[in-house]
Amino acid sequence: MRALRIVGPGAATIEVVEPPVPAEGEVLVDVAVAAVCNTDRKLVRCGLPPGRTPGHEVAGRLADGTAVGVHPDVGCGQCPWCLHGQTNRCPWKWSLGIDRDGGLAGRLVVPRDHAVPLDGVPLELAPLLEPLACCVHAHHRLGSVTGPAVVVGGGAMGILTTWVLQAAGHRTAVCQRSPGRRRLAAGLGADAVLGPDEDPAAVLGEPVSAIVVTAPGAEPLRWALEHVAEGGVVHAFAGTPGGADVDANVVHYRHLDLVGSTGSGLRDYREAIALVSGGSVPLDRFPVVRTDLDGAVTAVTTPAERQHLRTVIDLAGDDR
Repeated sequence: MRALRIVGPGAATIEVVEPPVPAEGEVLVDVAVAAVCNTDRKLVRCGLPPGRTPGHEVAGRLADGTAVGVHPDVGCGQCPWCLHGQTNRCPWKWSLGIDRDGGLAGRLVVPRDHAVPLDGVPLELAPLLEPLACCVHAHHRLGSVTGPAVVVGGGAMGILTTWVLQAAGHRTAVCQRSPGRRRLAAGLGADAVLGPDEDPAAVLGEPVSAIVVTAPGAEPLRWALEHVAEGGVVHAFAGTPGGADVDANVVHYRHLDLVGSTGSGLRDYREAIALVSGGSVPLDRFPVVRTDLDGAVTAVTTPAERQHLRTVIDLAGDDR
């Protein structure tokens, strides 16, 4: 079969490799479609690990034709986190496309429980379930908060988080410095959009109970801590190289909850499927650009296009 392989810092190529063979408890997935995210680009940029096939936003079919999405974070299955479906928090977790070959290839081997039936979600949309599940997990970290919310950042995770919050009943605004991304967020259904120089409480007409920060850096996090209502919740949902200093007195004196998360569990992934199949999240409106496996080399070695939020790789017709 053909597979995209990392061959060095900033370099990837298409190679012909032997198809993987399932071990006990695993299944073989014929990959139909995969998506490229910034994690894949970071792996290629670093050139590590060499010889790895990236790709953790994946969907395809089992041998019997069942359409499945792939949940990539695999835990031990026995610790308290795994038993509660939160495999992303398992101390012994490993991830497809990072620690083991991923889905930018004709076939993929996954643990049986992590090949999840799509229950009516169109196969061509299914790679987007993985980032959506991360946003579902982030929403759960907010606790029982009610009232309006703000998402800082109008990129892929910002839009998906907006939809998840709206599905949970929150009026949700997107704060974004770029006018183009503000227009995109408005067109995709945000209840309001604003720039960082605006007061979200004034824009939404009432104090903001939760702010989810999907943009990296200290500045967006500080903005959120200053603009959330007293007693509100701020979610740090973006990694920042080198860390981000914040004023602990703001958290202390304003009675704020500061939480964070990364990845998702199987429970979150199944909930993401239910949100899409039930019509609560309009995943078919998510802006993507499509290409084939050969085009994936360009996708993982160059920055994402600003007007699209994901590059989707069609593999169903690829030579295996």
